Amino acid sequence: MRGVQVGDLPLPEVGDARQGLRVTLAGETADGEESVLTVELAAVRVGADAIGVTHGGLGDVSTEVTQAAVDLGARRLTEIRRQARAAV
Repeated sequence: MRGVQVGDLPLPEVGDARQGLRVTLAGETADGEESVLTVELAAVRVGADAIGVTHGGLGDVSTEVTQAAVDLGARRLTEIRRQARAAV
């Protein structure tokens, strides 16, 4: 049996826009064993720039880790944009 589940991924309120997605694929290996792959995908826009974050693994993954990476990445991108404006 094979199955795919797609759902929203809640993200922290960072950047100008954000979207998250959690995809879970379930199936059987060639040996007939059950196997699950989970992938979380997130995109955050900060001004005219954006970052993308992926986090995945066999079985379940921690949404908190994805959220922390999104938060850190968006804050870092904001800081880099601020420094670039100050240098001009």
